[in-house]
Amino acid sequence: MAGLAETGSRSGGIRTIEESNNPSPEDSSVVDAGTLSGEKEEKEEVEQVASGDGVPGSDDEKQRHAEDSARAATAADVPPDGGYGWVVIACLFFQNATTWGVNTAFGVFLSFYRKVDFFPGATDTQYAFIGGLSISLALFSAPLSNYLTRRFGFKTPMCIGLAIYIAGQLLAAFSKKIWQLILTQGVLCGLGMGLLYCASIPLPQQWFLKKRALALGIATAGSGAGALVLSITTRLAIQHISLRWAFIINALIEVTILVPVIILLKSRVKATGSKFTPFKFQLLWHPGFVYIWVWGCVNVLGYIIALYSLPTYATTGLNLTQAQGSNVQAILAAGQMIGRPLCGLSLDKFGRINGAAFYTFMAGLSCLVIWLPARSYGVLIFFAIIQGLFGGIIWSASAAVTVDVIGIQELGSALSILWIMVSIPSTFAEPIAVWLLEYSRTHLHRSGADEYLISVGFAGATFCASALILLGAKRHKQGHWGLLTKS
Repeated sequence: MAGLAETGSRSGGIRTIEESNNPSPEDSSVVDAGTLSGEKEEKEEVEQVASGDGVPGSDDEKQRHAEDSARAATAADVPPDGGYGWVVIACLFFQNATTWGVNTAFGVFLSFYRKVDFFPGATDTQYAFIGGLSISLALFSAPLSNYLTRRFGFKTPMCIGLAIYIAGQLLAAFSKKIWQLILTQGVLCGLGMGLLYCASIPLPQQWFLKKRALALGIATAGSGAGALVLSITTRLAIQHISLRWAFIINALIEVTILVPVIILLKSRVKATGSKFTPFKFQLLWHPGFVYIWVWGCVNVLGYIIALYSLPTYATTGLNLTQAQGSNVQAILAAGQMIGRPLCGLSLDKFGRINGAAFYTFMAGLSCLVIWLPARSYGVLIFFAIIQGLFGGIIWSASAAVTVDVIGIQELGSALSILWIMVSIPSTFAEPIAVWLLEYSRTHLHRSGADEYLISVGFAGATFCASALILLGAKRHKQGHWGLLTKS
């Protein structure tokens, strides 16, 4: 045995230590106990054991002892793939239900605003910016979340985020002008939701390894479950009580669920050695990660257009009722609730990058083949199911794919970059759809469902293009373009 070398994937993730006579340059950094625990004393102890100092016996015995100690140190870092990790996943399920679930239900608000002209003088573009801002500011808060997590722990940004999020909902209830709604439902709710989400998204990676994509799929399925319930309750509250009480009821639901969630969540950051650098610029041009954040930027354009435009397409394009429009939104949410865990399970089995690229392409195909020619309520329901299954893969797979390419220690910094870059197209996705509608109406003189042909085609094209872009990360990770290789 010539020595110890660390072997693993290009991702730099959790690795095992094996015997090797020719260590490769990419495997030159050995993970020691000091990295895992952050304690200087443990690092010195492992270095001493690795060198054989203080270990009685022959050189072979010393080397075997060093190998056993190194393996034990690495084993301590292996996520348990269960245990309290399932409590963490359950908490994140409910957190996503009351944050992203409410955000997904924005399509119901948007359909109501546009249908009844609730804020006189407001334009469709202004309404569209509310949904875009809520997502973009949520993602843009990632560096702030990392900074607060690094200094005070992950629960501090979550508590701050909860306070801002609830304040945004309550203030939106009393908004009388469109600029007030933009600041409350758009800016405050987005910022609060982002601090809650960005602080907690690394947690599943710390608790799960072999079941990582499945765990993340279950956690993100909460957004579908929340949207399924809240899109219906929101519509009922608006119709039978008032818009004001729809916001207040949502705020009460959120605070009731999110307070115990924050209390129960736990981190394994000391065991994994995860870092929370607010923004590590070097990762921006990482040869594998660059494909991931470009995939996210292009993917989110199609995702937001499909998510927010679908209820409006139902009511203004097909002249369906508000109830039918919210039902379509709820069915899409049900598809997310079922599809994200199933997609996560298949990603763990067949390869996370493979699955993410395939499901992204399927989301685009559903827009072009089903939504584009849809002229009836039944076909629209079918599209909502398929889009729900595949359309939100960016949220359920992005962290798992990033870990495969970057490694768990730099996950926080990498996700900061991903969310910052994705926040830019998120802001303009739905306004782009509205601009395309206006162009279709004023220049091409189309009406009804035909007005949406360009925007629906644009959504499908961006999904398909982003699927092809993600294959670049696959090429980087496996070293070749073999599409059937698991990665």
